[in-house]
Amino acid sequence: MALENNKLPCLEWQDVEGCCHHVDVIERLYIGRVCQGVPADKCIIIGDANVSRDHAVITCVGCALVIKDSSRNGTWVNNVRITPGGEQKLTSGDFVHVGSTKLHVVFPEQSDRHNPGEVDQVETTRVLSRQKMVTHLVADIRGFSTLAQQTESSLLFEVLLQLYESLTNIVHENRGTVKDFAGDAIFAFWEHNDKNDLAVVRSACHAALVQQQAATALFSSLPEKYSKLRHLELGWGISTGPVTVSHYGVRSENLALVGDSTNLAFRLSGLANKELSSTIVICHKTAEMVEQFMLVTPLGGVDTKGRTGKEVVFSITQEAVGE
Repeated sequence: MALENNKLPCLEWQDVEGCCHHVDVIERLYIGRVCQGVPADKCIIIGDANVSRDHAVITCVGCALVIKDSSRNGTWVNNVRITPGGEQKLTSGDFVHVGSTKLHVVFPEQSDRHNPGEVDQVETTRVLSRQKMVTHLVADIRGFSTLAQQTESSLLFEVLLQLYESLTNIVHENRGTVKDFAGDAIFAFWEHNDKNDLAVVRSACHAALVQQQAATALFSSLPEKYSKLRHLELGWGISTGPVTVSHYGVRSENLALVGDSTNLAFRLSGLANKELSSTIVICHKTAEMVEQFMLVTPLGGVDTKGRTGKEVVFSITQEAVGE
């Protein structure tokens, strides 16, 4: 047991009938609609068809809690989606959203437990499809195929490992979600809410600026054996628009974002620092929402592969003075 018995971390919540519940986290706590074979005091059963049979698991790691998502519809911590299939540290006061249930993480003195009780077990998870406003960020390495051909794979891997770890941490620090690594690109997104759309878009753009600085610092400081990789460059594409967020396939990691704005982010990243000299290229919708916070420069209309018509795009190079 990671913590003393009188200081066990726990989760507290109210069910749909308003009844309060409390479960201590002793080594491991499972959350789901079924959690088959798990003792009642080591799981939280949520009778919601939007919740997966085995939705998430919380583990004591040292003096902290770590939650791992294994769901079809997603797990949120403080209104930010965990990377599908990924892990995140929990601290006292955090809120974990599973389906329509909000679980409060606390580290109280040991109190009476309340077993979740028996609920109807639905055999299949009803996978949700939500249309949401999302800001996408795609960072793509320039000339990767040539580099891969000319560079020893182990050296390339070591640098990419450092790079993607740094870029991923920056996304998380700015309350975004890493969707996946698509070839030589990292794809992240920020889900909007009705109250803080501007703040969400600003966070995504700020993340890109910080990523640019971090990548430059990493490449320039590489030892001599990585000399061929010191001149690595990336291009960033950022777009904002409505998409359908859902899930397909058999793996919980297969979260899907489907919409023109998702495709546009990848197209813009392909133009950045290549056909266009700007390193970070953003769509007009994103530009409208961050022009009060960032130095936004118009780049005119461009063709984007596979899409009809011209897309009016902009660049950002830094945040506005005084911001």
